[in-house]
Amino acid sequence: MKKIILILLILIFPKLSFTYEEVDIKNYYNKIYKNTLKISGNNDYEAIETIENILEIKKENSSKNRKEIINKLQKENNEKFFNLILEKEELENKKILEKNLDFNNFKNKVLNKTGIIKENGVRYGYIFDNYRNFSGNGKITKRDLESNGINPNKELLSIRDGKPIFIKDFKKYRLISDQIIYGIPGKLEFLETLLNIKIFDRKEENLDSEFIKLKRISTNLGNISKNKEEIIKNIYNYILANLSYQTNIKSDDFEIFSGIKTFKNKVGVCQGYVELFNLMLGFNNIKSEILKGDVLTSEDFPKIGHAWVKIDNFYYDPTFDDPVGAKETKKFKEYDFYKLPKDLFYTNRFDKGEAPEFLKKQNLENRKIYVNQRLFSIYDKYKNNNYNLLKETKFKKYLGLGAKDEIKVKNLVNKFGFTEIKNGKVFDSGKEKYLKSLKYYELEDEKLLSVLRKIDFDMTGYKIFLLNENGNQKYVLSNKYKY
Repeated sequence: MKKIILILLILIFPKLSFTYEEVDIKNYYNKIYKNTLKISGNNDYEAIETIENILEIKKENSSKNRKEIINKLQKENNEKFFNLILEKEELENKKILEKNLDFNNFKNKVLNKTGIIKENGVRYGYIFDNYRNFSGNGKITKRDLESNGINPNKELLSIRDGKPIFIKDFKKYRLISDQIIYGIPGKLEFLETLLNIKIFDRKEENLDSEFIKLKRISTNLGNISKNKEEIIKNIYNYILANLSYQTNIKSDDFEIFSGIKTFKNKVGVCQGYVELFNLMLGFNNIKSEILKGDVLTSEDFPKIGHAWVKIDNFYYDPTFDDPVGAKETKKFKEYDFYKLPKDLFYTNRFDKGEAPEFLKKQNLENRKIYVNQRLFSIYDKYKNNNYNLLKETKFKKYLGLGAKDEIKVKNLVNKFGFTEIKNGKVFDSGKEKYLKSLKYYELEDEKLLSVLRKIDFDMTGYKIFLLNENGNQKYVLSNKYKY
């Protein structure tokens, strides 16, 4: 019944006749929120989730003007959620201070576990390594502070494990102007990510101009897209077309792990890629989640982890779709790790801390066999979906090979046959012909998989030739030949 009433309530929205510029978005959102809150029994989070779901549904078939209004309402809803989390935590921590501290007039104070505050429209974050606290259950007095050399004008007051803590050595870093990220989904997680980078690089800098530039590019990509799916695709394409993966990683180069620095420098590693992807999606009101784990087919498994992105119930890995050292960026149809269902995406990886111990002891070749076995086991479920990740498995099955088998030149020759070219003469269909031109891939067992990937495991239009020149023989593959 509640859902029906809520839908009726939000149905007021399509009947509005005013233009986008005339709408007082904040007041209109607050009206929706208050009404929804009443119906949800004063459950803040349920009200926010309900509004989010309905706005997302209504946005699908709306006009451009109405979509702009809905986007603004979504931003207000996201901001409400962000503020609600911090407000509730800070309210609880204020109660803790009142209970445990007789004097809390500290110049520097942070009452949330993230260490993030807002001052004059700017988000800052506190970083510290050590802190002091008081044992026992008694209330801490001003005299206690003085006798322990704690200066309220110089030290930072915070909460840890339900108790006040006092930090003498701390640093406050500027993160970003709050207006730039106003209303993005996952705002708290994004700010935590910015602060985590500061833990390592300890740089004082203002990157607002780069964030503004990125926001403009992101929203432009959104504006030229017809729907949510196209926005995701265009952002993914942009990242792969404009970034390069950093293979020579230095221990003190923290910029490659930052999304905004990866955008600025056009180079990064997986963490930089997914942070950038996550933020560009956020600027378009698309929620995404950064996940971390281990990839079995990586040479550095399990020492070095990896990061990827979840959107709704699908998974994306822009790093694995960016060809390292390649001259050209992949085309969209060549992506292997774009919008995959979980069971297929996770055939070669595990979430952080979940990789089985026995796999950590296996060499790379054995781990690849394990992944191939998982792909074989799931193939029938997705054989009609044309996922690139399953094309090698499909080809192996067509050749009559198993998960542990490697594709050899002899497998192709036995399956597809060959035409011999001897000293420029072709014997085809019982007739002798002269070869005029031939462009080909040389077939060798060691390089065969690379060749098959180039032709997308599709032999349509290709022929195998046996070149026999003065007794020297080799198999080649071609779809560009004349005789």
